[in-house]
Amino acid sequence: MVPAARGAKGWKRKRKEEHPMSEREGHDAVKAEEEARLAETLGLVRAALGEAEALHGRIEDGYREAKRYQVAYRGEIDPAEAFQNELALAEVDRRAAQSHEAAAQLRKMLDAPYFARVDFAADGEGGPEAFYLGRFSFAAEGRTVVSDWRSPVAALFYEHDETGPAAYEAPSGRVEGFLSRKRQLGVERGELVYAADSASSVRDEVLARELGRDSDRKMRVIVASIQAEQNRIIRDEEPGTLVIQGVAGSGKTSIALHRVAYLLYRRRGELSSRHVALLSPNRVFADYIAGVLPELGEEPIEAFDLRGVVERALGGSVRVAPARSSVDAVDEAWRERARLKGTAAFADAVLAFLEQVPETAFAAEDLTFGRRTLDAAWIDVRFRAHGGLALEERLDLVAASVVYELESTSVGRDRHAVPTKREARRRLAGMLRAKDALSLYRFFMAEHGWDGALAIGSKRTVEWEDAAPLALLQGAFSGFERYDGVKHLVVDEMQDLTPVQHVLVARLFRCGRTVLGDCCQVVDDGNSATLEDVARAYGAARVVRLTRSYRSTSEIVALANRVKPAAGLEAVERHGEEPRIVGCADTAEVLARTLEAVRAFRASGRKTLGILHASDELAARYAELLSRDVDVHLLTERTETFEEGVSVASVKMAKGLEFDEVVVLDADERFFSTELERTLLYVAVTRALHRLTVLHRGRPSRFLAG
Repeated sequence: MVPAARGAKGWKRKRKEEHPMSEREGHDAVKAEEEARLAETLGLVRAALGEAEALHGRIEDGYREAKRYQVAYRGEIDPAEAFQNELALAEVDRRAAQSHEAAAQLRKMLDAPYFARVDFAADGEGGPEAFYLGRFSFAAEGRTVVSDWRSPVAALFYEHDETGPAAYEAPSGRVEGFLSRKRQLGVERGELVYAADSASSVRDEVLARELGRDSDRKMRVIVASIQAEQNRIIRDEEPGTLVIQGVAGSGKTSIALHRVAYLLYRRRGELSSRHVALLSPNRVFADYIAGVLPELGEEPIEAFDLRGVVERALGGSVRVAPARSSVDAVDEAWRERARLKGTAAFADAVLAFLEQVPETAFAAEDLTFGRRTLDAAWIDVRFRAHGGLALEERLDLVAASVVYELESTSVGRDRHAVPTKREARRRLAGMLRAKDALSLYRFFMAEHGWDGALAIGSKRTVEWEDAAPLALLQGAFSGFERYDGVKHLVVDEMQDLTPVQHVLVARLFRCGRTVLGDCCQVVDDGNSATLEDVARAYGAARVVRLTRSYRSTSEIVALANRVKPAAGLEAVERHGEEPRIVGCADTAEVLARTLEAVRAFRASGRKTLGILHASDELAARYAELLSRDVDVHLLTERTETFEEGVSVASVKMAKGLEFDEVVVLDADERFFSTELERTLLYVAVTRALHRLTVLHRGRPSRFLAG
């Protein structure tokens, strides 16, 4: 196995040492063949780039000339001509954007036009054809030079470990034949780094080399190292909801984004980036993953956070208090309230109550205007005839029915007693037992004997845990403003949402969904959601599981499995340093050891170091102390970008991120002794790619020993 730190030259040297001369000669022949092909491809790309840049220049010149004409003859152009000119300029602008995008893709191809080659002979079509696979497709001289990684033929590379009989699904149907070559190609900065015909040992070496890279401030694309089980998820085109349960480091977020890119490719014209949205745990995480789709040639997608979604659903009817941290909170009464509302049983109770809202909230009465009376039964029938609509929408429709009934059947002086729709609506609203969603929520909580679990502050302020169930009742009362423009939703860190919050998301986003996370990484004791609870919230959801971790070294994964054996990480074999577990006498020594780690990190040339604490409050305090000697970035809910360098964060804020090196602070029994804190420690250690240092004062957490 190639050590993670081995560079390209070391990789090639190791391959030469392992093989006899005949094999080395074969390797040299492969290298010469692929270098010639690369030179040819780059020549075609440069020519295409020159044409694209020249076209862009001509379009820009034409645009400027047309604008000058409009300005010079503004007073002489009649409206019809002006309108036609505007249309023409809009078309020129569109063509300019297309040529600019094409040129940008071609420049990226100059760095690495492709990453693999497959030679495949379809049955009945003669000899094999070589297909080169890259991030983008590229055609020149009437032929396809590079095929997109999402193309049907690319499945041959991802799905077949060895050569032999093979097949792939094309739009015209299944294509069967013989795969005679599967070659992995490393191209960097326009130069061939390696070329190896794929066998299991070579494939593992190439994967280890990819995984051994340093992290970056942005999540990387993984098209060159997608594994077969990941590829099947990416190419899943079934409608509905796909739930991905993946262990720490399994690449689930990257897989979900590559699946989005694949769906955009397959459903071009029907689905575009503006129809796809991400429900992200925080703004830092949204920034961290923002580069994946643009690197794959797609536009960025819109990112929502759960608070924004919930507050929009509430429509300003109440205020929502900030979320509290389970680690820092000392209010045991709040903990009990949060635990109740984080259960599947609570979500089921809310759903059952929603079905009963018409009967619960509205009691029909006789309605009299002048000498005419519409009895309660007549009103009740019409109210229930509009099932599925919100209460206020039903009242509007029943009010219209009341006015129509009285107008159409009244004669003589009775016609003067016919009310306006507004008056009828006001009288019907008086039959509501609850005047708004909040009073309806009070009724619900009282009905279940949970009066003590509802704490409403001044100015109608509710706790964060009440916001989602209240939003569901708000929808039942006055209707939702749904996200109808979203045709596919990605929900990341699914374990951060309680069952009732998942129910709300499912009702607001009526579209296809990719929901992902790791239910072994729940870091809030106010949430007891299981994988089954998550899948049930989205109806007939399909569930897939990823158990292999590609992030951390084998030594770090071994420690993670001691901390939380139930997580069951299966590591890709990639070796590095043993994690360092260091005892400290006091805060001063913790700071000194942390500064040592920072200096070693800077000397290593790596890009990211995460300093993590269980507590949000103490993470902020440590950041303040460390900033006296080194530059650090404190990650909080208000942070908007993920930066290279040294970051300090609570474990909860770091979830979903990864760092070249990690220092875990105060990993002792004070902060890591309960089952919730076991999960926090597991999350903390699995953020590290290459190096992990665990500092403790007093007695180390017993979870470190397994």
